[in-house]
Amino acid sequence: MSLALGCALAGCGLVDQTTFGARPAPPAPDQLTEALQSRGAIPLVTIRYDGAAFVYAEPLATAIDSAESRKPDVVFDVVTAVPAVGDPTTQVQAIEQGQGDAQQVMDWMADDGVTPDRIHLSARTDPTIRAREVRIYVR
Repeated sequence: MSLALGCALAGCGLVDQTTFGARPAPPAPDQLTEALQSRGAIPLVTIRYDGAAFVYAEPLATAIDSAESRKPDVVFDVVTAVPAVGDPTTQVQAIEQGQGDAQQVMDWMADDGVTPDRIHLSARTDPTIRAREVRIYVR
């Protein structure tokens, strides 16, 4: 009987990830970039500096009031995003320009009543955009 059982089990293999199919295809590079850049957060407001005149004061005030009505001690992250193009010197210049944009947004937010301790500033490059942006996130 043990000989029969041994012969029956000889054709068996361990079940693992290769049993049910080949390895899945890797994600496309733009999916990886998006996943790494977004951190899963959706901005409350995005202000694009693409040459078109845009008055952001009223929409931003509405968004801030909405966020504060839900959470009175809400913290705002003001993030300057610049296109990830060109050499490092060009990117640094774009970030400096973007920091000026973000400072104007922060000043406006402070004038609208948001205390400075609830506004945090940061900057990053983003290969998926073509123009500078200021994004406001809440936490």
